[in-house]
Amino acid sequence: MSKFGKIFKVLVLVIAVVGIGLGVGWWASRPSAHGQVSNPNEVASVTPTPANPASPIKGADQRPSPVTDKSNPVIPMPKPQAPATNAPGLPGWEEKIDAILTSDIPDNEKAKKMLELFPQLAPDAQEEVAHHLSNLVPDEEYAPLGNYLTNAAMPEAVLDVLLEDVFNRPNSVKLPLLLDVARNSQHPKASESRDVLELFLEEDYGNDWPKWRNKMDQWLKDNPD
Repeated sequence: MSKFGKIFKVLVLVIAVVGIGLGVGWWASRPSAHGQVSNPNEVASVTPTPANPASPIKGADQRPSPVTDKSNPVIPMPKPQAPATNAPGLPGWEEKIDAILTSDIPDNEKAKKMLELFPQLAPDAQEEVAHHLSNLVPDEEYAPLGNYLTNAAMPEAVLDVLLEDVFNRPNSVKLPLLLDVARNSQHPKASESRDVLELFLEEDYGNDWPKWRNKMDQWLKDNPD
């Protein structure tokens, strides 16, 4: 073979080697069909993102939070209220009292029938009936009416009528009732009753009620009705 032919073969071999090198380099550098670099040494390390532990997983066993329906709010039940002090009391009480007053029975019997109705009456009706009782109850049967006078829970307007009535009763009826009223500090007429006792007995024993009682008993012996 001639010298020129040998040189030509060498050039062709060099060109082939360079071409193969270029082809291999291009193949290695191109991205794969899945978007990843074919060279494993150049693949970036990707750390998977952990799921947020605070985030609820769809499908997990969760209880839904209560939902308030603002279109239909719950209305609290009203509290029961205390009955009014001016309750109507016994229905038709005026007709019943008129029937007693116009009957032919004795006055003390009329008083007894009124006393039976008295606890059922409203305060204003009790005040009116108390005036009738003051005129009908005899001194010797005053004890049931006197029990209302010593009752501190009675309406004050009724107590005014009963106290005025007892002032006109004999001392043997009046003074013991006034003492019972005076010794009850919760009674609306306690102070007034004590003043009357002091006027009669001419003594003031303060809150020493046994001394009041002894003085009253002695005074009644010395001043009989």
